[in-house]
Amino acid sequence: MKVLKVLGILLLVVVVIWLIASLILPKEMNVSMEETIEAPVAVVWDNVSTYEKADNWSPWYDIDPDMKVTFDGESGAVGSSMTWSGNQKVGSGTMTLTKTDMENHVLGHHVKHDFGEGNSTVELSEEEGTTTVTMSYNEKQGIPWNVMGALFGAEKMMSEAFKKQLGLLKGIAEKQATEKAAEVVYTVEEVQREAGKFVGKKEVIQMADMKTYFDTNMPALGMLCKDNMVGAPAALYWSWDEENGTSEMTVAMPVAMDEAPEGYEFYEQPEGTYLTVDYFGPYDASMKDAHEALGAYMEEKNMKLVGAVMEEYVTDPMSEKDQSKWLTKISYPVAMNDGEETTEN
Repeated sequence: MKVLKVLGILLLVVVVIWLIASLILPKEMNVSMEETIEAPVAVVWDNVSTYEKADNWSPWYDIDPDMKVTFDGESGAVGSSMTWSGNQKVGSGTMTLTKTDMENHVLGHHVKHDFGEGNSTVELSEEEGTTTVTMSYNEKQGIPWNVMGALFGAEKMMSEAFKKQLGLLKGIAEKQATEKAAEVVYTVEEVQREAGKFVGKKEVIQMADMKTYFDTNMPALGMLCKDNMVGAPAALYWSWDEENGTSEMTVAMPVAMDEAPEGYEFYEQPEGTYLTVDYFGPYDASMKDAHEALGAYMEEKNMKLVGAVMEEYVTDPMSEKDQSKWLTKISYPVAMNDGEETTEN
């Protein structure tokens, strides 16, 4: 009886300590970590935006090589899910895609596992071909599970998992980016084109503001010209000043109309020889290589520009979500360089 009494007191003490600890300890777990990857955002996005690809950089196979993973739903679409089941260290659970914002490169997930559930986000940001990946996880931990989380080091375990995940993702994405860069060889073609009539508004734009400029002006001009368009939306560039970070340019719509919308004017691309390259990929710094290929060809052949550099955005990003399939036809109107001044619209 005395032993039982002592055990009862000890048990009571443990319960009291547990309750006190549950009241004092945090009732929410927040983990966030970032990694810089030497790869374009399109390459990284391709690896994080579907569960099938994300499974390739899962750190949990190191803990349980026999872990079972199944996928459900349309790959990369909201509502798709990944379910896993493994040993005691890996446990089991389901991750469901709740948000996919390709334009801003943000993903949201709901995670439900053996000991609770929470939400995670993956955010990508790119600067000059380098991508920063930020992974975050938030989980509400009610009493008494917050004590369990503290005892088993749940936050530390999640931080270590993020670190391993990001390391594996970095290795895969950087290898792919290197291989892709080595593989891309742009073929420059000389073609004959008729004169083209475009509507736009020539402005000097800061390169840092280029995305905002396109996002604002392309849809607006497209709506004004939609009934008179005779080709793909485009952009015309008369200058590209790397030193000052500016470009004299306009978004432009190829049209068959007699009067430009209010606030806009017509620009004509000349009839004649054009150097062209078909570029497949996102609208980012990787387009520079295609332009450099055209510039090198023009220099080699002793040619000069006789109009605006033109990018025609053939693929509609709203209907084709795979950025690697986006076709931009880049064209330089040229003539043989005879020493005269370049023609400018």
